[in-house]
Amino acid sequence: MALENTEVILPGTGYVYLGNPDNGTGTPAAKPTGSFDPLDPGVGWDSIGHTSLENGIEFGRDGDSPETRGSWQVPKLRTTNPDVTYTLTLNALQASVDTYRLYFGAGEGAVQPNGSFKIPAKPEAQAKALLMVLVDGAQMLPLYFPHVSLLGSDAITFDPAALLEFPLSGTILAGTDGSLGDIDAFIAPGTGA
Repeated sequence: MALENTEVILPGTGYVYLGNPDNGTGTPAAKPTGSFDPLDPGVGWDSIGHTSLENGIEFGRDGDSPETRGSWQVPKLRTTNPDVTYTLTLNALQASVDTYRLYFGAGEGAVQPNGSFKIPAKPEAQAKALLMVLVDGAQMLPLYFPHVSLLGSDAITFDPAALLEFPLSGTILAGTDGSLGDIDAFIAPGTGA
């Protein structure tokens, strides 16, 4: 692999959007194509709002490592392809109904007529499509996941010296095409969706 300076990214700014998942029900949010405005990726995408600067978004990988299998004649003949699950964690900052639904695993009926939010006794993970746009100066890197299962993950800490964070954890699931998502090539941000 050659040294390519333009393929190194410093994600100084980023945006996270949620849309209808590609899970075989309903109309999924369309993945943006070509150059687009990172503040407006198109119809069907809603911003998750502010996310934590202190506790950045993390991707995780859980699963076995490949194992070597062999024969008596060739001890290192093949390696296995283990099952792997990919996850992501992020900390939403906006104390809004949308954030509460994700953190507490609540459906549409959680908002009461008086505007209060009813926390369900049994949370249900929320299925969403997720679009993350990493911006580094004059280039951006879109990451698209058609089907992510999101739910609150850790405790909420009420720290008077810090912004209130709602920790969310997502499991990346396969879309209807069988893939987990797309990482596009670096592109220059556009001016409109």
